[in-house]
Amino acid sequence: MGRPTGRHRRRPGTDAAVTATMQALRLHRVRTDDRPEELRVDEVARPSPGPTDVLVEVRACGVCASDLHVLQGVTPHGPQLPQILGHEPAGVVAEVGAEVSDWHPGDRVAILMGRPCHVCPACLMGRENLCPSLSVPGIDADGAMAGYVLADADVLVPIPLDVPFEQAAITTDAVATPYHALKRVGIGENVTVAVYGLGGLGMHAILLAKLAGAQVIGVDLDPVNLERALDWGADEVVDASDGQPARRIRAMTGGGSDRALEFVGSAAAVDQAVKSLAPGGRAAIVGFSPERLATVPIARFVAQETEVVGSFGSTPQDLGELFDLLEDGRLDLSRSVTATIALDGVHDALRALETREGHPIRTVVTDLA
Repeated sequence: MGRPTGRHRRRPGTDAAVTATMQALRLHRVRTDDRPEELRVDEVARPSPGPTDVLVEVRACGVCASDLHVLQGVTPHGPQLPQILGHEPAGVVAEVGAEVSDWHPGDRVAILMGRPCHVCPACLMGRENLCPSLSVPGIDADGAMAGYVLADADVLVPIPLDVPFEQAAITTDAVATPYHALKRVGIGENVTVAVYGLGGLGMHAILLAKLAGAQVIGVDLDPVNLERALDWGADEVVDASDGQPARRIRAMTGGGSDRALEFVGSAAAVDQAVKSLAPGGRAAIVGFSPERLATVPIARFVAQETEVVGSFGSTPQDLGELFDLLEDGRLDLSRSVTATIALDGVHDALRALETREGHPIRTVVTDLA
């Protein structure tokens, strides 16, 4: 089982040597008002694959803002402490379960870090990201900032030989998530899209939207992010520091953008994204927040046929398509990895991500031994 998505085929290798234990970055305590979070590099037992599992030796794992949400204890189901962090992995197959036939030791793979049920209507339609039983390792179960990680055979995607592990790792989330959102709203030539939030997801949304031939307007509070957006291909940028970027977007476009993507995770940003739309426009909300939506009057929403959709994660199909683009040389992620670090550097990387120190796109853990 575990047929891959995309045109790539696995390349069998030799059995990798594995050990009984491994190093892992584990969260022992979430952050509270009176105590900081507690993260430690521990020596833990190496997991063993079940009949339908694949054990992957992790070669790279991205550091993401969602890791911060886990530290803060604000994920939907909460971490199961102590919990291994990390949900953007790529590596090499080390061992396969007895019922796995499509993967072999030595195969280069990226992992979509979700464990769907494979039998519900959403899974059967190829929308595994909407599975009601979906568990996301690194968010609500042990993740991939470790020497090895277990994965369901059906959520592995083969990595082309010329794609580095660190780029493959961040593609699983930092690139695949905005790619999925762009597919949700529909994008193409002569379409104008406003991208709210120019961190890792937003910057990759710019790359992908430009690849599709769209006109892109980047929106952010940070002047460094705005300047970088222009360097990465945005046609225009809007400083949102006055809280009213939608007005300027409507003015510069003569009525509003055709599409809007919200990567901030705040009700105020969603409100502005919706208000920046032209009649008939469509917005996708990607950023997580416990806040309630509050935006345009219902009468305007109806009269202008505004569409607002949520967009969550991605699918194996999305990831396979992105690897095709990388292999063809149409998508360039050479500037996406800001730094590579060891496990014991993750806490500092998360702190820099939270404070925007150095304005990282993606920091990637590559020393996991």
